[in-house]
Amino acid sequence: MVAVRKQGPPQTGWAAIRPVLVAFMIVADAFTVASLAIVRPESWFAPFFGFGVVLIGLIWFEVWAIRHRHDDG
Repeated sequence: MVAVRKQGPPQTGWAAIRPVLVAFMIVADAFTVASLAIVRPESWFAPFFGFGVVLIGLIWFEVWAIRHRHDDG
């Protein structure tokens, strides 16, 4: 017996929408880093460094997510 695949709109799985979700997190984190760099409140460096490290990790994750956006089976 041969399975016939129904033609229709492509299914959108987590792998396809992951880059968009990560991009929203990058925008939010970049806004926080930019705000800390511009305003420089008292004792600003520790949160700036922390959010900056997270921003670098999110950028790496975005690149990975774009490369693996067709991984849903």
